[in-house]
Amino acid sequence: MAPAPPATSGGRRQLEAKHYILAALAATLISAAVVTMVSVVLSPARIGFAVTKASSSHASDTGDNGGVLLNLTIAAHNPSGRAAVKYESMFVDVSNNTGPEWENWLRANLATAMPLRLPPRNVTEIQASVPLVGGPFTNDFTGNRTSHSFSVLITTVARFKIGVAWTRLFDIKVSCRPVDFFANKSTTAGCHAA
Repeated sequence: MAPAPPATSGGRRQLEAKHYILAALAATLISAAVVTMVSVVLSPARIGFAVTKASSSHASDTGDNGGVLLNLTIAAHNPSGRAAVKYESMFVDVSNNTGPEWENWLRANLATAMPLRLPPRNVTEIQASVPLVGGPFTNDFTGNRTSHSFSVLITTVARFKIGVAWTRLFDIKVSCRPVDFFANKSTTAGCHAA
């Protein structure tokens, strides 16, 4: 058997070029795996909202002119075992469903301060109210206090904390319906993505 011919400089260059190509492919594969793992780990957690209490009362600060206060309790639920939620801002709008959707709406006042932090596997209540001064507008908006089909739109900006890392900001919008402020007892309503 004849010994292998000595390597020439051209053959050595081909071998080095193959190593560089294999190293570049391995680096690309590793970086793709790292990016995929980070995006999975930092993906937003599932959160939920529900109107757990809806009621109305006479608005005492409007005098005796028929003012109404629409009261809401919203439950923000974080079922995730790994991510905390920080609500940077939140807006709650109430629509009376008597006209085209979201044409007749009012912004609620939040009694719960923002930003609001919600740890993993936790539920917190957010209090909101819509003050209506007495008069024709209040009667029209509330259907003379006989309307039983209001909608609530919750719009929030939130970020999630997983370990020590914060995700980007997410815009979250959910719609809760039907909400009844004028029932004999407090009502509840589930929420779904709007």
